[in-house]
Amino acid sequence: MRDLPGFDAFAADQAQPLARTALSLTGDPEAARALVVTALSVVAARWRTVRWSFPTHAAREALYAAYLKRPRARRAARGPGRLAPDTDAAALAEALTGLTPRRRALVVACFHDGHTTWQAAGLCRMDARTANTETVLAVAELRDRLPASFVTGGPPEPGAEPAPDETPQESDGSPPAGAVPQEGPAPEGPGSEGSTSWASPSPAGPAEITPSAAPFVPPAASVSLPGNSGPGDRGEGPWEAALRRELAVLSARMPALDPVPLTAEATRIGRRQGTRRRALVTTMSVTLTALVVVPLAFGAAGLFGRAGQSANGGSPGVLDENAAVPTLPPSLPAPVRFAYRGFCTADDWDVLADEFADSGCAQWRVVATTGEQWRVADVSPVLSDGWQPLLAISGDGNRLVYFSAASSDFVMIDRLDTTTRRTDMVPLAGEVSPEDTHVVISPGGRWMAADFGPAADALRPRLQNLTTYRVRTLPRRMRVLAVSDDGTVTGTASWDSDAVPGRITTTVLLRVGPDGRTLSRTPVDSALFEDGAAVSPDGRAVAVAVERAHPAKGDHGLLVTLDSTTGRVLTRREAALPEDAHVFAVRGWANEHEVIVEVERILDDADEEEPAAEYSVHAVDVRTGAARPIMLDQAGVVPALWVPGTLR
Repeated sequence: MRDLPGFDAFAADQAQPLARTALSLTGDPEAARALVVTALSVVAARWRTVRWSFPTHAAREALYAAYLKRPRARRAARGPGRLAPDTDAAALAEALTGLTPRRRALVVACFHDGHTTWQAAGLCRMDARTANTETVLAVAELRDRLPASFVTGGPPEPGAEPAPDETPQESDGSPPAGAVPQEGPAPEGPGSEGSTSWASPSPAGPAEITPSAAPFVPPAASVSLPGNSGPGDRGEGPWEAALRRELAVLSARMPALDPVPLTAEATRIGRRQGTRRRALVTTMSVTLTALVVVPLAFGAAGLFGRAGQSANGGSPGVLDENAAVPTLPPSLPAPVRFAYRGFCTADDWDVLADEFADSGCAQWRVVATTGEQWRVADVSPVLSDGWQPLLAISGDGNRLVYFSAASSDFVMIDRLDTTTRRTDMVPLAGEVSPEDTHVVISPGGRWMAADFGPAADALRPRLQNLTTYRVRTLPRRMRVLAVSDDGTVTGTASWDSDAVPGRITTTVLLRVGPDGRTLSRTPVDSALFEDGAAVSPDGRAVAVAVERAHPAKGDHGLLVTLDSTTGRVLTRREAALPEDAHVFAVRGWANEHEVIVEVERILDDADEEEPAAEYSVHAVDVRTGAARPIMLDQAGVVPALWVPGTLR
């Protein structure tokens, strides 16, 4: 069974309330959507456990955790620019950008979501006394920054009301504008009331919170907090009511989300993340087995000898994603086979699990064809939309490029000289959003290309010759898919349209030359690229994974190649995969005839509390559908985040 029963309905019901909260936290609709996907994927990974308990609360906890984990924006969010100037909502949006992420989260939790201070403390993973202090300081800071007319502002303008297809505002637990919350336990969160197939009643909050022995002395300005002494003390003044009102106006600017692709993306990520613990157990089992079969007479010397043979020979060895590995040497002895990101704990679904981040366990590692691996410490941890890492490796394994967390620009590393070189793809005065950025490199490592998202104020896509380091700006916005060794960029462009019957969005497949001239343009279905796409080394074919309209039992999925110029279907083959396995994602090309795919096999284990799956990597011949396995390590483990290099 590939889907999670009841999760689609839950995600469709909760996506918009979560998105409004996320917009209040970030101020950016695109960043808000990314947070919603992260939160829903956390719930999807644990669906069988939380389905009959409190999935709404779990999603809201994951939303706040993801927000507090994300890197702080380098500039003001783009979303508030849509607000009318000289309004209270615009002033509040500007004032919120000056708060620290933790204080902003507390303000949103208390004054937008309607939580008490002790409930907000739980969402932000801090003790109640610290939350009380930080909330007092945050409210006082907002009062200092907002004009005196903020309290006397009028009701929300008509344009701020939710669209008819959005979930009603009351569903996210926020009280009406200007209303004082009633006494009694605060609701758990959006959608916590009522009976559904996936939720259960919310637990009653504690009747009283014992006050601190040494209460915090607030600033001179009087500040009233929602429920800072328990549910029975919820009085507040007109300023707090105005804060609630304008937060509602601000969050109502969140565009309606399409639940179908959102749920599909969250489900795909959640299922993938939910199997990481199984991968960890597999790795440990293989390691323990190796230790048992080693003759005890050889002792520690024998163990070290086996480790040395694994490192220096051609064997891929066993990937231990939470083990410490060395940093890059001055040069690499062999091409890079692939790269992957490690993790620090078995419970990696918890986005706050960063206790061991200083050891480098969550950093990216490159694995050479010899089996040796090294850490690349500066790769940005941010993932772009579609769960794509900001790292790319050339097909020959000799060069890699990635977005640097330190320089906020792309850097390049050559195998023969691992000194990082800043590419200047991002101008010194330029600002980019890593969540909206994508990067590719040509098979021979001569060219790299990147796009920075569809926003009107985002940088246009850029192309760089890595030999001369000359940067060229492409004339139109596009989502880059690949760049060939002659500098031709292949990508997609989408825009809203009412000229085509039955369609509101038009997507085209583009090929643009290094001089910026459009070489070809053909309409395509954007859904073809949901499971990834890979452009052949010669740039003539695009490989995608699709399912039949009515898949039969045991269907493995279709691997389709399209002509990159005309969009015509070149080949259409069902992959010859093991039983109960199907193509999960397209990762790249192994050679001119074989496509690298990641395969998922759902396990029907009745005793499992969470959905279990096995993942593997195969090379599928696009001419015949024949598939051969590719082992990333001896245990058959496939990391949750990885990028192919010279993978044959």
